[in-house]
Amino acid sequence: MSKKGKLLDTKAIVKLAKSHNTGDFNERDEGLIAFAGLAYFSSHELSLVAVEDLITERGQVVIDGYLPASFSANGKSRMFVIGNQTYLSDVAQRVIDWRVENNLACLDRGLFAGLDPKSKFFLRDDGGEYGLNFKNRHEGDSVTQPLKMQRKFKSFYLPEGVSLTALMNSFIENYWLAKSSQGTVQALRDLMALTGLTKETLRTKCIREQSSIQNVLENLYK
Repeated sequence: MSKKGKLLDTKAIVKLAKSHNTGDFNERDEGLIAFAGLAYFSSHELSLVAVEDLITERGQVVIDGYLPASFSANGKSRMFVIGNQTYLSDVAQRVIDWRVENNLACLDRGLFAGLDPKSKFFLRDDGGEYGLNFKNRHEGDSVTQPLKMQRKFKSFYLPEGVSLTALMNSFIENYWLAKSSQGTVQALRDLMALTGLTKETLRTKCIREQSSIQNVLENLYK
């Protein structure tokens, strides 16, 4: 994989996320780090993902789903996986509990775990959205940038060389190293669905040295 930024294994990502749910931080911050490093959520997606994308009407965290193409910088819909009774599903539940406790975009009813389904899942401490900023490149053309979310990640106590991009790249590497030994073609297909990236792009990011794969697998499943 490209060595742009320090890459973390799964255990290190979980440890980093857990270190950001107390003190100056809270459960939402743990969730932001966890969803970036364990589910490949970009700053755009973290800013835009809504309650109804992650929570069922009955108030359960979804096991998997699809993010709309409008969320992605490349304009492609992609799959995400949270899993059943996983660390990631537990984090999502803690974010829900944090919002309910602080009455952030809540509804007086039991649907969607008591949250407004149209509200963004990750809200600021004051209940506001992170949102996107519009920047004009030239007349008649503008781009959206998740500047507030990017500033949020800069406030985290991340190890030297670790950024939001590095966390997302860590997801690619960890998935590749865990799954490619079972078949590289299927591993690439899975990553295409989970990241929205092309096969060519993923091939430039994935390590193929079998010794490296074996070392990481041993560390992941100790």
